[in-house]
Amino acid sequence: MRKFLMAFTGIVAIAGAAGAAPVAKHTAKAKPTAKLVCPVTGETIASIKDSAGSSTYKGKKYFFCCAGCKPMFDKEPAKYTKSASAKTGSSTMHHM
Repeated sequence: MRKFLMAFTGIVAIAGAAGAAPVAKHTAKAKPTAKLVCPVTGETIASIKDSAGSSTYKGKKYFFCCAGCKPMFDKEPAKYTKSASAKTGSSTMHHM
């Protein structure tokens, strides 16, 4: 009887361990951040904190790589928003 109890206890312990599969933790996935690009020069901006200001045009917020870009954008926003997506592959000069 003693051997039976020991064997039974061992089986129960093994079955319990097998049934206790690791529980996957639900962690919040980081949302992919949108790439910030200056609409005037096409330069990438590391983060909103690194931008040199922002302007809103037609409900969309635009960030700038340097202080000189914001006034240029504010003067003619349509000029820079039409070509903003086209600039990703073209070379642009950065001005100071």
